[in-house]
Amino acid sequence: MSMKTPFLGPLLAVGRTAEVYARDEGQIVKLFYAWCPSHWVQDEIEVGRVIEATALPTPRLFDTLEIEGRQGIIYERVDGPTMLSLSNAKPWLLFRFARQLAELHTEIHEQSGNGLPALRSSLREIIQQVECLPSDLKNDVLKLLEKLPDQNALCHFDFHPDQVLIAGQGPVIIDWMTAHQGHPLADVARTCVMLKYGQMPYGSWAMRTLVNFWRGSFLRTYIARYLELHPGVSWKEIEDWMIPVAAGRLAEGILGEQQPLLRFIRSHLAAH
Repeated sequence: MSMKTPFLGPLLAVGRTAEVYARDEGQIVKLFYAWCPSHWVQDEIEVGRVIEATALPTPRLFDTLEIEGRQGIIYERVDGPTMLSLSNAKPWLLFRFARQLAELHTEIHEQSGNGLPALRSSLREIIQQVECLPSDLKNDVLKLLEKLPDQNALCHFDFHPDQVLIAGQGPVIIDWMTAHQGHPLADVARTCVMLKYGQMPYGSWAMRTLVNFWRGSFLRTYIARYLELHPGVSWKEIEDWMIPVAAGRLAEGILGEQQPLLRFIRSHLAAH
């Protein structure tokens, strides 16, 4: 059964920070929850303008609105299921989608991130504020972060199969709220951490079970294709970035992720 709010059409999708509603004239509204800080909306608008200047397949940003104390952004409507939902509905397409995700990630990293926040600086600030990370581990993670190389490539930093719509005209990348400029492997590491440890906040029990079933195969195929496209990159380099990225992920306080992430950080720092 579709849900409606004043001035909006049916509810199309639900995420961690916002709901997406249909709107007339080929548009949708990303309506942030009331608890979201107002600067998140402004940050996303500024990022959206940077992304629009690239050749990447992404919805156009039109305007903003406010409904019952909630702020929203009006985007071009792109019809099509997400890569995540299609992977569950048509598992025989799983490996194709995993390779496609790596190819799209490569396209992203070929763009300049100039004008966006610096990823290393943002990650450093986030890690410093993580309360559940013991001080000795935190210090070691921060030391490692400073040693890792840096670039100014465009990084999505929340890139996973639910952020790609499979539309008639081809795949379309959505939700650039977390975009930064930084090293491409930091962005790849974030995708790896989410595919390996991420917990879905929505969806049926059956959907979550299916995702947990195929996520390992999807991750391995994604990584294999990314390394194939970047012969000078090693898995070790990605793993090194996964340590501070996993530490930053702890700040999100997602149920079920804390202990696995802490184990990963401890074991990989010990072997570093």
